[in-house]
Amino acid sequence: MNQVFRTREINAHTVVQGNENLVNVAYRDPASSLPPATVGIVTALTEEYDAVKVMFGGMTPYPVPGDPTAYATGYVPSRDPDRSHLVVATVLPEGGNDIAATVCTNLSRSFPSMKCVLFAGIAAGIPNLERPGQHVRLGDVVVPWAIIDYDHVDVRPEGTQVRPGFPEPSPRMTAAVNRLLAHDRAGQHPWEPWLDTTRRPELARFRRPDDRTDVLYASDESGRVLKHPRRKDSGHRRGVPKVHRGNIGSADRSLRDASVRDELARRHDLRAVEMEIKGLGRAGFLNGLEWYVVRGISDYGDSRTTPLWRNYASLAAAAFTLALLGECDPFDSGHGRDARWATTGGCP
Repeated sequence: MNQVFRTREINAHTVVQGNENLVNVAYRDPASSLPPATVGIVTALTEEYDAVKVMFGGMTPYPVPGDPTAYATGYVPSRDPDRSHLVVATVLPEGGNDIAATVCTNLSRSFPSMKCVLFAGIAAGIPNLERPGQHVRLGDVVVPWAIIDYDHVDVRPEGTQVRPGFPEPSPRMTAAVNRLLAHDRAGQHPWEPWLDTTRRPELARFRRPDDRTDVLYASDESGRVLKHPRRKDSGHRRGVPKVHRGNIGSADRSLRDASVRDELARRHDLRAVEMEIKGLGRAGFLNGLEWYVVRGISDYGDSRTTPLWRNYASLAAAAFTLALLGECDPFDSGHGRDARWATTGGCP
């Protein structure tokens, strides 16, 4: 009498085969079924995540068994016209540096081919009326010279000093930003056409607010409205973001005090402050990943912060991130499968 031989898939990694006399358990290599993604895009808010997905286009949900993080995968152009970046995007379950570090670790474990992780999202900008060229306005984009972990300090009798040693930003992304900023100075702004929300109905909710809503208040909480520097002095063109490069402050603080903002900016020469990149940058470094951050400016870190500019700032960060990847040489996944995946037109 022939015995029935059955196969049962327990989960994505485990298959049981056998009959009443024989049982065989087979384990699949989880990495063998994953796309060789090399770039991770991390966001903190749903607005940021939605902006990345709509800007990058064609991203497909990609659940990973055993990983609680939700991912979406897709292809974006690289500097090499014959090779695209395969990116994985995700959103944090909640904001903060500890959560960012955890998600970065999950990302590197679930996608062993990962080489670089970027954070794309919003931040508070630092206005500077005394130095118009360094004046940051709502809707602008800020990329880092360095990250200042301003709560990671040595406290001594002679004063408080930030402890050194934060990992350097990705050399490859830094080189790509150098090229983009050279284009910018030459009057070429490849990210700007992607911010034209009139061409794409799906971008309607990311439309840039009226510039008259970009109101700057005095730091003394008097309610006094300050005038922005003249555009010809600050280098701002009407209706589009200016891209700044400078120090970005990161800590576990949601900053809503303009006087504290100004003191931090004075002490550390900051252009923006945020809450996730110190966790993501350190976790990326410890997991052998390069890291980078692109921030769109949604507020001034004061008590009058509103969500009005949040969507546009998210879109500005996503657009510059897309331009950055387009100027960046592709990473080698190390899997030897890049060509096969590149011809599929997407993830299976």
